[in-house]
Amino acid sequence: MNKPKFFVFALLFLFGLTNVFAQTEQEKNQIEPSYEVVLHVVVASDNSTEKGKLPPQLSSVVGKLKNDYSYSNYSLAATFLERISASGIIGHTGILNQLKQTNDEKIYFSDWGLTGLKAGKDEKGKNLIQFQTFNFGAKVPVVTAINGKGDGVEVVNYENIGVRITRFNLPENTPTIIGSLSTQKTDEFIFLVLTVRPV
Repeated sequence: MNKPKFFVFALLFLFGLTNVFAQTEQEKNQIEPSYEVVLHVVVASDNSTEKGKLPPQLSSVVGKLKNDYSYSNYSLAATFLERISASGIIGHTGILNQLKQTNDEKIYFSDWGLTGLKAGKDEKGKNLIQFQTFNFGAKVPVVTAINGKGDGVEVVNYENIGVRITRFNLPENTPTIIGSLSTQKTDEFIFLVLTVRPV
């Protein structure tokens, strides 16, 4: 008498198991969404001759910086654009001559990257982007001396400056200040502004 019930139960179990496998296979084949990551390097200083045009989307960020810092001028040193998915890694190295302190021929190098993108919502339902790690570094030339041969040739050493952040959140599609760096100038500061938007 229990055989029909057992048969029905077995069919339901197999049907459910088939659905689980089908969903797992579908999730495995689903392509992760992509995001554009835009990094702006903003230089704050008291030198009014170093003005650089800032994009309109940074106006609210610069307004906040002006409230928190006393620098009189803000200029854009560089803009980087990369694309990443949730399981991707960004690693960018290159020349950053936009950060030159003088009109000399010295080369500036940059190195930045991020890992572990994850999209989600906060308790109010606002879209957030989370990263596991972010790093930004630069090699800047520093004149340490004039050599002793009397020919006026400078001795230049490269010094590393940088910032590394582990696990942080920022609102989606909103320019957000995520770090700052000092330079060899006492009246100058670098701010890193990150924007992440789905594509």
